[in-house]
Amino acid sequence: MILGIDIGATKTRFGWLEGARLAISRKIPTNPNPDRFLEELRRLVEEFLGADQDRIEAIGIGAPGPLNPDRGIFGRLPNLPDWEGLEFRDALSSTYQVPVRIQNDANVAALGEAIYGGGKGIRSIYYITISTGIGGGFVLDRRIVSGARDLTGELWTLPVLSFGQPDILLNSSSGPGIVRTARMLLEQGQPSSLSSLESFDTADVFQQAELGDSLCRRVMENAARNMALAVVSVLVVVDPEIVLIGGGMAGNEQWLINPIRETVAEIAHLEEHRRTPIRRAELWDEAVLYGAISLFDE
Repeated sequence: MILGIDIGATKTRFGWLEGARLAISRKIPTNPNPDRFLEELRRLVEEFLGADQDRIEAIGIGAPGPLNPDRGIFGRLPNLPDWEGLEFRDALSSTYQVPVRIQNDANVAALGEAIYGGGKGIRSIYYITISTGIGGGFVLDRRIVSGARDLTGELWTLPVLSFGQPDILLNSSSGPGIVRTARMLLEQGQPSSLSSLESFDTADVFQQAELGDSLCRRVMENAARNMALAVVSVLVVVDPEIVLIGGGMAGNEQWLINPIRETVAEIAHLEEHRRTPIRRAELWDEAVLYGAISLFDE
């Protein structure tokens, strides 16, 4: 049994393959105290596997960065600052006496999609996740291409223009970025139905855009266009056979994926890039678990 662990900023779970079926544990909070987290994870494994713990042959992990996958050590995580310097790979390896591999969660999700999801049977795929953050991963011949400093997929840093102002992609096209942009326009005195709400989130911006609110429509168009610029950059630099888009923001194809696809077809200079398939990812929130398990199947 290869155990896959999906560590999120707030929730953690693990899973394993039983034939073609993915068995998944319940979620536990990701404790900001690293020692307590390791103990809680150990208890979760014991609770769900019991005597089957002896069947664990290896452990693959998808986790937020920054981290050093070669050494299995975390950098300074924005949401988990006390984890800095945590030698996570060695801690699990010594506990279970098995090989352990760890990778950035976007890279791991890309691998999961490449082997089990929308990229199955395709030689080169680029995966983009759009949710609270924005990340990406490139998989070629079932192997993660992570770059000299493991920064291949850090699309969130891409410089863009947002309503004429220099910014980065994260602040334009992520969930919090969309809310931030809408608030900025409201503060400029632009009219919107959002002004009647005491507070609002990304779902409210989506809903009001669907109802015809001009400000919300422009915010979504801005987000989609900047994501399309990121996709064109990916196409030019790594030339994948397919681009898959996942994450919580990809659920509504009308407001992000379809406009991204249309804009790429409009602005990409090369015909081959204009024809590159851009599709919604298939594995959704299970991509990291599939990919973590696949770290031993690259």
